[in-house]
Amino acid sequence: MNFTASFTKPKNLTPWGRSQIQDRHHDLFKRNVKGRVLIFPAAIGSTYTGMMLLELMYQERAPAAVVVQKIDPLLVSGPVLADVWFRKGIPIVEYSEDDIYDKILDDDWVEVNGETGEIEIRE
Repeated sequence: MNFTASFTKPKNLTPWGRSQIQDRHHDLFKRNVKGRVLIFPAAIGSTYTGMMLLELMYQERAPAAVVVQKIDPLLVSGPVLADVWFRKGIPIVEYSEDDIYDKILDDDWVEVNGETGEIEIRE
């Protein structure tokens, strides 16, 4: 699975808007990420990803958690700042193995513990 999708830009997030994938070439195009666990190999880009997560957390439209194969300080910056500034945060867990895409499928119920790094798949 290759995750190169981008989120809706903050200025386009209206009170009735959605937190959705905006890459027209991505399988999850137009899918809402609010309350979902995002699983992807790595963040692509610069500070935009972290700041977009910060904005989504501020507006209460963030994913429930992020599981990433290669964690990046720029990705983590948004959730860290949201925790400090707004007392809002989401768990971010690094899971470096490729088998995550075999274990967790789209629309599975997943629980992520940011303290222990545990990922639980509910049936």
